[in-house]
Amino acid sequence: MMGKGRLIVIEGACDGIGKSTQYRLLRERLLSSGYAVAGHHFPSYGKAQAAPVEAYLRGEYGSVGSLSPYFVNALYAVDRAVTWHKDLREHYLAGEVILLDRYTTSSLIYQASQISDTDERREFIRYVTDFEYGRLGIGRPDSVIFLWAPYGTAASLREARESNDGISDDLHERDGEYMRRVYDLACELSDTLGWHRIICTRKDGSMRTREEIHSDVFAAAQLGEEAEK
Repeated sequence: MMGKGRLIVIEGACDGIGKSTQYRLLRERLLSSGYAVAGHHFPSYGKAQAAPVEAYLRGEYGSVGSLSPYFVNALYAVDRAVTWHKDLREHYLAGEVILLDRYTTSSLIYQASQISDTDERREFIRYVTDFEYGRLGIGRPDSVIFLWAPYGTAASLREARESNDGISDDLHERDGEYMRRVYDLACELSDTLGWHRIICTRKDGSMRTREEIHSDVFAAAQLGEEAEK
């Protein structure tokens, strides 16, 4: 009998903070514990549904400030909707764990950061969640795990990345002021939307080990002792 799975999203205060590493560690632990897991990294670089997103990130449609956040969200929403209905939905209905590196939550952070008016930003967030989870019919997250570090550390991590799985020096990363707004809003939304904030640094400012962070990530996934069976 088919049932509802569990949808877990890993987000971060910045690129380079370790989302992909924690995604991999959590996926491996769940699989070794006997869970059926379907995973995906967004955007779906190299896939047809993500081609408009890649063009946007290369700057082909204009600068961040010149584009409507509703238009930009639509580009990402198509990728998520196609991927959900084509690949992920059947696993979710079969009761599997769906593990995602970024999701609609990223549009709430990145596109909403273009809106300075508080009321307009709140309306945009309401629109995106209703449009994607409601009207497009993609899964609503059960848990959002938010990896956090102080802004100075986060900026250093982003700049020190050895590789970028997507578009190098993309439209977002060229605008330092915009990235600061993204960081600030991500921290705000992690509180107001009830995301599980994982602190990735020690009191002295150094980064915790990936194993230490993973321990907190696993607990935040809220699969409890069942995952150890």
